[in-house]
Amino acid sequence: MRIFYTKKMKSLLLCFTLCIFAIAGADLASDRAGLVALRAGVGGRTLMWNLSQASPCLWTGVTCNNERVTMLHLPGVGLSGNLPMGLGNLTQLQTLSLRFNALTGPIPPDFSNLSVLRNLYLQGNFFSGEIPDLVFGWQNLVRLNLGGNNFSGEISPKFNGLTRLDTLYLEHNGFTGSIPDLSVPPLVQFNVSDNKLSGSIPERFSSLDQSAFIGNSLCGKPLLACPGTTGKNNKLSRGAIAGIVIGSLIGVLLILLLLFFLCRKRSGKSDSLDVAPAKHDALQKTDRDSESISASNLALASAGERSDVKSGGGGDKGLVFFENVNKQYNLEELFRASAEVLGKGTFGTTYKANMETGFSVAVKRLKDVVSTEKEFREKIEEVGKMVHENLVPLRGYYFSRDEKLIVYDYMPMGSLSALLHANNGAGRTPLSWETRSAIALGAARGIAYLHSHGQTTSHGNIKSSNILLTKSYEPRVSDFGLAHLALPTSTPNRVSGYRAPEVTDARKVSQKADVYSFGIMLLELLTGKAPTHSSLNEEGVDLPRWVQSVVQDEWNTEVFDMELLRYQNVEEEMVKLLQLALDCTAQYPDKRPSMDVVASRIQEICHPILEEEEEKNHGSFKEADNGVSQQYYSVDSGASQA
Repeated sequence: MRIFYTKKMKSLLLCFTLCIFAIAGADLASDRAGLVALRAGVGGRTLMWNLSQASPCLWTGVTCNNERVTMLHLPGVGLSGNLPMGLGNLTQLQTLSLRFNALTGPIPPDFSNLSVLRNLYLQGNFFSGEIPDLVFGWQNLVRLNLGGNNFSGEISPKFNGLTRLDTLYLEHNGFTGSIPDLSVPPLVQFNVSDNKLSGSIPERFSSLDQSAFIGNSLCGKPLLACPGTTGKNNKLSRGAIAGIVIGSLIGVLLILLLLFFLCRKRSGKSDSLDVAPAKHDALQKTDRDSESISASNLALASAGERSDVKSGGGGDKGLVFFENVNKQYNLEELFRASAEVLGKGTFGTTYKANMETGFSVAVKRLKDVVSTEKEFREKIEEVGKMVHENLVPLRGYYFSRDEKLIVYDYMPMGSLSALLHANNGAGRTPLSWETRSAIALGAARGIAYLHSHGQTTSHGNIKSSNILLTKSYEPRVSDFGLAHLALPTSTPNRVSGYRAPEVTDARKVSQKADVYSFGIMLLELLTGKAPTHSSLNEEGVDLPRWVQSVVQDEWNTEVFDMELLRYQNVEEEMVKLLQLALDCTAQYPDKRPSMDVVASRIQEICHPILEEEEEKNHGSFKEADNGVSQQYYSVDSGASQA
């Protein structure tokens, strides 16, 4: 059927089309007007934007996407006074950072228009008043940092309505009342220290560090118990007391009878026991089933070598510490510690050793060391000098004829592999897009730092079980340098899913081969699938081939982890990061980017989120040292360390 347009219909159609374009242009013009109002109200002297430029996307601190302002990043630029009306024009704004300025007054009411806002950073200003109800309309909000202001009033239970919220910082304000039971948002980070709060801490926050609550009149875990909670029901009835006494007497009689029968049974057997092999058998048993053992099974030096123990830490024959260790101990103390197997990895077994003084360390027991003692000490000293915020630091080592041990700090969080795959994902906290982006960037920076030490410096064993995480999900790359010290104890196909196609010798891995392995790990992070023959999934998936087999238009529904599909506003970033992962896993090494380029590209792709991650990681909320660095050790195993 043919449609004939009259002259009037054509005019109406043209007018409608022009209106559509005018509306699109007006959106960016509206964003520009809001930014100009901000400059005029609080930043005329500091925001040196060139107003002659029609597009605000060219201004410092402004990031656009599809011709709309999506990020405004103006930390510490000297803004002062009350925020003017106008920023509410930026209806596509996802990240707003005005931290560490001198802004005052309340949050403007037109902020209610920021319906897609995901990250708001206002810490370190002088904002005042109560948290307005408009905040609870931001259904996409993930991170809210209002710390270090003059906010007052009670903390509203309406935060329960923000189901995507995972970070809430309210410390150093004037909030009063009690802490509501914020049970709906899966809060990963929470801090209300130095306010005027009182009452008991909700049970769901009892596992947090006490630094999140100090400076208030609060009680309950992790602080001191609330008055009256320990004294309740202390008075027992006479019947209960009588029951306890009778039960105790019966228990004593049973113990005496048991001892009597054991003594009779023992009298008929030889008194001599072959205890020498028991120590070795116990260690092999714990290698299989991870039961607790005595750390005398760790090294377990022979009688002739135990004389080395007396030299303590620092001697050529004792436990040698690196310069970055604040708390030292000797080999004898390490041997006396109780220990448990954490996992068996590519280069040996890792144990948790619980020291008698109350802290724990992680000890990797290397197998099949190929270096001489001189070479080992020289190489491990070089590895110990590599210090970066995204690397697990070495704390010390021990070398003897039969034992080669490396000591790390113990941390209970575990590996990226365990968080992605353990228990098939059941009962675990999903990793958000922001968290995965930050893990990718931090791991890339750590590996790029290793590569910066020379053309021949590589990691050699990059995989998700060697990416360990702090309590705030900051990544730490582990096991670097070990490929040059020991032969792999696992069969080659155990890591084939991460190994570049050109690698034939595990001790000779190039930097471009590291890039390939990182690309596989990046695909794993985005898809949620374990690669072929990984330590958690012997079947696994040939990730690069599988992703390339899926039409790009279907990546969003077929390739990405289901947990990421709820983040509707980051599809473009996810696709770009997936494409970068495919670039890293190119078949030919010269087609792969270098790790410093990879880190830069991740920063560019995920810029709105990850710059704020850096602020969080290095700002006033960084984990305290407490004498023992809050770093993670390498288990090199898929098993959870939690």
